[in-house]
Amino acid sequence: MMMPANYSVIAENEMTYVIGGGVIEAIGSVTAPIWTTANVKTFNTNVVTLVGNAFVGKTVHSTLGYIFGGNATWKGLGDAFKGLFVAKNGQFGDSVAQTLGTVAAVYNLGNATVANKAGDVTLFAGDPTEGGKWTAFEKTVDGVKYKLA
Repeated sequence: MMMPANYSVIAENEMTYVIGGGVIEAIGSVTAPIWTTANVKTFNTNVVTLVGNAFVGKTVHSTLGYIFGGNATWKGLGDAFKGLFVAKNGQFGDSVAQTLGTVAAVYNLGNATVANKAGDVTLFAGDPTEGGKWTAFEKTVDGVKYKLA
């Protein structure tokens, strides 16, 4: 059998690919030393925290806020909980995102200490021991105005 001049017969186990795979190999050689499992864990935790932060207010308002709001009913409580998992437009994808956001918010509430505002409250202005008088005042905390008498 006659072969062209630039053709040579080699065994299959001696064949190597000299083109292709270069981009993936280059990315791996650069990121492998710096992108460890600890980095992946930190990245995932940060993503969950960011998503959870966006949903914490709604989650707390729909649960504790509703219960302590003064007009709680069992039906209303069920609707409030349903709103945590089902999007208002009823779309499946939006409902999945709503559920994941609620779960991330619960994760955040379970892993972080919330700020205690009790130390920021002052009942009366002035100090009678320094010649002043106790007087009532108004204070706004987180957008809620309190008038103390």
